[in-house]
Amino acid sequence: MKSKITVALHRKVYDVTELYHKSGVWQRIARHPRFEVFTLTVIASNAAWMWIDTDLNKADVLLNAEPVYQVVEHFFCVYFAFEWYVRFRAFRSKRYCLRDAWFVFDS
Repeated sequence: MKSKITVALHRKVYDVTELYHKSGVWQRIARHPRFEVFTLTVIASNAAWMWIDTDLNKADVLLNAEPVYQVVEHFFCVYFAFEWYVRFRAFRSKRYCLRDAWFVFDS
């Protein structure tokens, strides 16, 4: 029992940035705290937008929605695609993408 606890306490904390390149623009962007904070802000904003969109947008499909709904939806789509691309390019080996559960979930 004691050995299991010791092993659990000394287990290395998972950090996806260890799978990134050591140099280059993509890993620099992916590691930057502002990128992380902005991405979390966009995720929270998207959740709030889904609430607004669900309550106020009366169109059945995006094509028939008012322009404001279309612009905001396209912004979220473009940003999330950009964020995915940045993280994909940051990986040292592209197969490492499969080791990161959040990246697999986003894909």
